[in-house]
Amino acid sequence: MITEWFNDARTRELTLLLDMDGTLIPFAATPEEAVVDGVVVELLQGLTECAHVAVVSGRTEAMLTDVAARLPAVYFVGEHGAWRAEQGHGAPVYLPSVELDELEAALRALAAGAPGAIIERKRCSVCLHWRQVPPGAREALITAAESRVEEWLEVHGDFERLDGVENVEVRHRAVHKGTAVQWMRARFPGARLLAIGDDVTDEDLFASLGPDDLGVAVGHGRRTRARARVDGVPEVRALLGWLRASRLNRAGGPPMPTVYQVGAVSARAPQRLLVVSNRLPAPPARGRHREVGGLASALELALRRHEGVWLGWSGRDRDPGLAIDLDLDAAPPRAHFDYPTGWRTSFYGGFCNRSLWPLMHCMPDRARYVDEEWHAYVEANRAYARLASELVEPDAAVWAQDYHLLLVGQELRQRGHTGRLGMFLHVPFPPKDVFDTMPWARPILTAMLDFDVLGFHTHGWARNFVDCVDQLVGPGRIRPGQIGVFPIGTDPDRFAAAGAAADRADVSGMRLVSGDRKLLLGVDRLDYSKGIPARLEAFARLLELFPQWRGQVSFVQVSVPSRSDVPEYAELRDKVEHLVGRINGSFGEADWVPVRYLYRSYEPDVLAQLYRAADVAIVTPLRDGMNLVAKEFVAAQDPDDPGVMLLSRFAGAAEEMTAALLTNPWHIDGMAADLDVALRMPRDERIARHRQLAEVVWRDTAERWADSFLDKLLTK
Repeated sequence: MITEWFNDARTRELTLLLDMDGTLIPFAATPEEAVVDGVVVELLQGLTECAHVAVVSGRTEAMLTDVAARLPAVYFVGEHGAWRAEQGHGAPVYLPSVELDELEAALRALAAGAPGAIIERKRCSVCLHWRQVPPGAREALITAAESRVEEWLEVHGDFERLDGVENVEVRHRAVHKGTAVQWMRARFPGARLLAIGDDVTDEDLFASLGPDDLGVAVGHGRRTRARARVDGVPEVRALLGWLRASRLNRAGGPPMPTVYQVGAVSARAPQRLLVVSNRLPAPPARGRHREVGGLASALELALRRHEGVWLGWSGRDRDPGLAIDLDLDAAPPRAHFDYPTGWRTSFYGGFCNRSLWPLMHCMPDRARYVDEEWHAYVEANRAYARLASELVEPDAAVWAQDYHLLLVGQELRQRGHTGRLGMFLHVPFPPKDVFDTMPWARPILTAMLDFDVLGFHTHGWARNFVDCVDQLVGPGRIRPGQIGVFPIGTDPDRFAAAGAAADRADVSGMRLVSGDRKLLLGVDRLDYSKGIPARLEAFARLLELFPQWRGQVSFVQVSVPSRSDVPEYAELRDKVEHLVGRINGSFGEADWVPVRYLYRSYEPDVLAQLYRAADVAIVTPLRDGMNLVAKEFVAAQDPDDPGVMLLSRFAGAAEEMTAALLTNPWHIDGMAADLDVALRMPRDERIARHRQLAEVVWRDTAERWADSFLDKLLTK
């Protein structure tokens, strides 16, 4: 098949899209040392005699301007699509992304402590290279850089991460090599396209090709969307030389070099269980371990046990999107797809996060209902169902996750799926009077009834759902055994071990600053449902009502960045930071800062040590499906001297963690009084409460949650 394509291409109009480093020229220690020599210039010049030629590179404008001037017949696309040159003259396609300045500064600070690390700044991206970093320093650099990058991306939704060959790059989502395909196709609409490249950035080239075009990956060991593969740079040059000679009908030319056919990346999975979630966890970078949360690790373990496959969004936006990339070699197997352009805004950022999220958390005043976003939600759920039905057999079991996919069960049934269908809702379910404010409450409830098993964290959330169905759809619609309560947990052994380990630098520094003062700790994603402003107000009220605690207690609030591109979240951040400043200004002394506010994320092992250092954990969401911070805190404690957990009555965790000190986060004075009780609690009472809480935490683990749900789903 590949040989036939090349033989046919000898006589057709042809456009070549060629990567530079690792494709036309070998990699070097630094980008500057990878020289475009006379051999490459001659090769490219010769190819322009028989084809349209475009060099599509990640190199900067400064590195490409000279070679573009020397080769005016070659088109150039630089910085992954942010810059283009035609007839020797270049021009930017996008303005510089000034948002990257902050991330660049952070990465440069990390690179300064790792000899050999290189920061490469481009118009719309920034890249950290560690090819020359000694092995002993490399792991620490990569870990710190990945943490910083992920933290930054949480609040900059227009950017994405790419894990390259010994580098990590962050770039604007609109800037990718696939735009070169559109550009060249518009210029030469009748030509077939041949794209050749060696790394992950070239996958955008391959994904944008049409069915009559061909992508060729360079090298081995990396999954690719390309349909063909060659061994390396010498083989690329040989292939291009053969193509030129054959198209110019030159006798005595070299034989066609070896080009390997690559198996299709999209195929039907043989698995009997499919988990579907809005988004897949990021795969590990090449050869590296990846940290995952309790939910992801539980699902991965369950999928391994049941030989299942996981389907979800890749996190990327590409047109046309919605093409499955199935990796059966992953453990567990994974199938991902790209969103079409616009879904991130209308489906995910719109209906999911600005309609359903506030509604489910009993905040209808924050919800907005836009017809266009509802239509996007229906379209997306239909697409998820179509991809699921293409991926597994009609009688396979399907387990959908959370509020993004409430219509998937109905859509699968309409496509003729006969296997068991399950849905677990990780958020609360509101009472009828709240849910009925949603214009499409009835169609959503009706669609959810097509799932064979509907799982909730608590009996309270399950009762709310049943009441909604009975009153809005009609009584008798829920089948026996259709509703289940499955409280999710964490991995308590991991948090216990990490909490007991020697302090990491962040934690030892915090202990040093706090001294003998009592330590209050809050850890939350920055979200209005978490009640962080009310918590700060309660702490300020504590200092007013119980002045003996002034100078004797410090409050550390860790807020993990989240969705700051959404106006409500940016406003929340401003409000929280204003409150912190007001409290510190009103009560602080020269030797005491009442509130330390940390707007950043921490690795789970560091969090475990923060939990163990705290005298009181303030877990006070206004509404929460479960809240795993509560369970992580308990797992990390010293059983002989545990801290106290102040837990909101409106967190799902409160239903089973009754030995916590329960509080009402809507009552500021009451929460302040409860903080005083927590700070004064004697050791014997703390130990007794912790013993009861630990029984719950070690009983209802993440692993048990997944096993319990699947036992019900897979048993007819």
